[in-house]
Amino acid sequence: MTMKRITFVYILIFLLLPSSFLFSKQEHLNITFVSPSGSDENFWGIAHNFARASAKDLGLNFEVLYVKDSTRYTYLVALESAFKKTPKPDFVIAHFYKSIVIETLELSKKYNTPMFMVNSNISKNEQNENYIRGIYPKFIGHMSPNEVQAGYILAKYLIKKSKIKNQNKTINVVGITGHRETSVTHERNEGLIKAAREENAVIKQIAYTDWSAEKAYALSKRLIFRNEALDVIWAASDLMSISSKKAISESYKDSQIITGGIDWTKEAIDKIKNGKLDASVGGHFTEIGFALVLLHDYANGKDFYEELGGTIKTQMTLLSQENIDKYYALLTEQNWEKVDFTRYSKVLNPKINKYDFYLLLEE
Repeated sequence: MTMKRITFVYILIFLLLPSSFLFSKQEHLNITFVSPSGSDENFWGIAHNFARASAKDLGLNFEVLYVKDSTRYTYLVALESAFKKTPKPDFVIAHFYKSIVIETLELSKKYNTPMFMVNSNISKNEQNENYIRGIYPKFIGHMSPNEVQAGYILAKYLIKKSKIKNQNKTINVVGITGHRETSVTHERNEGLIKAAREENAVIKQIAYTDWSAEKAYALSKRLIFRNEALDVIWAASDLMSISSKKAISESYKDSQIITGGIDWTKEAIDKIKNGKLDASVGGHFTEIGFALVLLHDYANGKDFYEELGGTIKTQMTLLSQENIDKYYALLTEQNWEKVDFTRYSKVLNPKINKYDFYLLLEE
């Protein structure tokens, strides 16, 4: 399986430039994304809306199938219902859950429908280099973030910032992370552990929860109470980080404990701008929208596999108070209608030699 690394920040200035390219007349494709979220809120809401703007520009019939209270079991049921829809989707975009990788891929074979996976990796125990277009010929591509890197750069930043405040002191960290059923959780944790080891910080505990604000808040309260000399709360999502910040602000240690998360949600970016949150790592909300570009081209005779291979690894980027001003307006307005997604299609723009979806944030 060929792997291609693409470094990104996503959107920014060049995405907003007007395009001089014209649409070719294409058949409307039906594409369904089975979301692990039950709503258009928080991270998944941003991802859904970014994808909708992409689909509109590309002339695709795009639908989000929501999975409320998503677990690996409820998700698998919803995924099969997507394959059984009438009219039958031309493509299904989905998300991997730990321990049901084979069951997930078997659905594409059973229903003879191409499937493209986004946003989550296959766990190390379930990986097989022959899955994509091999054992599962309808599994045509997989785009996922480097989650280890995301957890790592967040932890590295928070620990270093805490060292500035607490010179000549060992930095004590707790992690609040997601549920155990997704590889995302474990990979982000791995990044935290790596950064703490490099910085000689002490991880007092990594606590699992269900990604919800309510449970993250209650958990943060308990962790602050249990750990007298706590310096950093590392959170695997912005939503949980914001909840942790609330718990911190209600404790007597408000000025000592810092926190940050992952996802680039609008609320988190606002709080970074206002000095009420320390950092957020993100950009991966763009994956579904750019996967639609690849599927559009694939369906119209331009196979992305020739350039990118089947596995596309993407890099996330840190936003903090040091660089938030440069990108604040774009990321909070989230007016994705300004983005012309047709400029990224090789079918619509034959002069394009390489797919170039992402731009690196300048440090």
